[in-house]
Amino acid sequence: MDITQQAEQIIEAATNDDMAYDFVGANSPERIAWIVLLGAFALFCTMTLTSAFGVYHYLFRSTVPIPAMLYVSKGTVGVTGADLRETVERNREELTNTVTSISTDSLSQATVQFRKATDIEVESEPLLAAVTLQGNTFVTFNQATRRRFEWGQAPQRVRFSRLTGQLDVTVTGVDAQHPFVLDIYTEDLNTDKGVHIQSVTNGRYRLSASEDEIRLLNLAGAVSAFFGDDPGLRNPVEPGRELVVRIGNRSIRTLDDTSNLLMSGNFSLQRSSIGWLYSPGEPLNWNCSGLPEQNPPGSYSMLEFDGRVGVSLQRYSNATSHGEISCIQEFEGDGLDVRTLDSLSVIATFNLNFQSFSLCGKEGSECPLMLHIMYTTDDSPLANRGDWFRGFYYEGQASGTHKKICASCLQEHVDTNPSVWYTFDSGNLLNLIAEDRRPAFINAIRFYASGHQFDTVVSEMVLLAVDSFESTASG
Repeated sequence: MDITQQAEQIIEAATNDDMAYDFVGANSPERIAWIVLLGAFALFCTMTLTSAFGVYHYLFRSTVPIPAMLYVSKGTVGVTGADLRETVERNREELTNTVTSISTDSLSQATVQFRKATDIEVESEPLLAAVTLQGNTFVTFNQATRRRFEWGQAPQRVRFSRLTGQLDVTVTGVDAQHPFVLDIYTEDLNTDKGVHIQSVTNGRYRLSASEDEIRLLNLAGAVSAFFGDDPGLRNPVEPGRELVVRIGNRSIRTLDDTSNLLMSGNFSLQRSSIGWLYSPGEPLNWNCSGLPEQNPPGSYSMLEFDGRVGVSLQRYSNATSHGEISCIQEFEGDGLDVRTLDSLSVIATFNLNFQSFSLCGKEGSECPLMLHIMYTTDDSPLANRGDWFRGFYYEGQASGTHKKICASCLQEHVDTNPSVWYTFDSGNLLNLIAEDRRPAFINAIRFYASGHQFDTVVSEMVLLAVDSFESTASG
């Protein structure tokens, strides 16, 4: 054997020894133990972090549904659930956190009410928010959630989308301990198209949406609007102003020509005063009374009814004679000058809980709720006086001796459902009243219950004026 062959044998032997060493080392118990130990530690850390995050999310970020109930205030309402089958609702329906579309026709109205957190008696809890669908309105209810525990960090949140038509929105249940966000999208919730309306405070506003225009009128509180694809550019709307959004050219302008001429008319936002200033008694800036010497006398008071604060007008005691309980707000001097107005309308929200008459009595003047505006046609000493009346009832059993319009009324009274909140909008009264009887000064406005026995609660009275001569636009 030569030297070359010997060298090759030595190298081959050395190589075989290294491979054997590596094989034995790779499968040694010590190496396997370390691998198992490190893997177990990594798995432990992962499970610990995951569990900690899960517990934190459950305790502080998890949510549960907010009770939501759909009430039909007038007519019938279409309801389409996740199964895409439309049903007709005439009374009430509980809404779940599944996507539900709601639609009204020209003669119907519905309200979705959200109550504060409760697991016992939902209908006895104070109102968190109410969204009223006026006629010819379509909207999708997406979800309503609140934090699971009192110490949680998630806000109360309600979401609607795909709006066309008009909504009247009231938010009353927000406080420092219970933040709230109401989101209304004009398009689908999962897209960034359309306009997004957001409210985070107690307030009252009106929202109308068509294919090319969005109008947002703020009567109280704070609300903002922005395009879905530009959430950083928010447009807040101050009370008494209206935001107009043109979809086509993406223009936004703010109008300040709209105002509420009444003082302290939104009783539903006066929750903090209940129990120490107004109750029992009459609402601030209103004078309430009954007819002199009527027996039984009846009563009025500020109270919380069906989750809302309002003015209660009651008369029971098996009364069989005419009675009346009214609240009036009068204006000093010649009254409110409305000669330059383009529009004047009344908005009222109320609940007709009981009436003993059918329709509005024999003369059509004894409704469980009547609205009355007293005005003059000019400012001369011999000014002609005028009156506007509109009544509301729910007991519609027609008979030959009972009427649904009074001798001084321009329109028939309104038929609503019993024991449910209804929001009335008179429309522009200046277009309804004849030109030669057009109001020049509003002297007073009152609401009253009339008849034998009645039980009515009024939560809102607004006298809305639009004056184009003083309007300005910005944005």
